[in-house]
Amino acid sequence: MNLIGFARCITDFTTFSYLTDVYILPAHQGTGLGKWLVRCLGEVHDEMPFLRRSMLFTSDWERSVPFYETVLGMRVLGAGAGREGGGPAVMQKLGPGFPEGLT
Repeated sequence: MNLIGFARCITDFTTFSYLTDVYILPAHQGTGLGKWLVRCLGEVHDEMPFLRRSMLFTSDWERSVPFYETVLGMRVLGAGAGREGGGPAVMQKLGPGFPEGLT
């Protein structure tokens, strides 16, 4: 068996999760494997009843930002300040444990 891709996050399983890596070997990109892996992570996050938020950083405004918006329902924090200056996009999704009334 060969490893062709992985996705990982750092979490305390209670309040916060940080998506650190998603990698698929180039020969297997475009097959839906990355989308499947990220959806699996999203399902795990959604099952954590006290999780307040999930976050990630990406510099790929063209591919990654729309991908994570669509697949995980994440949103860019701020008004996209990094897009023009080439800086990273900071993205988050609020979890079931996020206090009501706060944004």
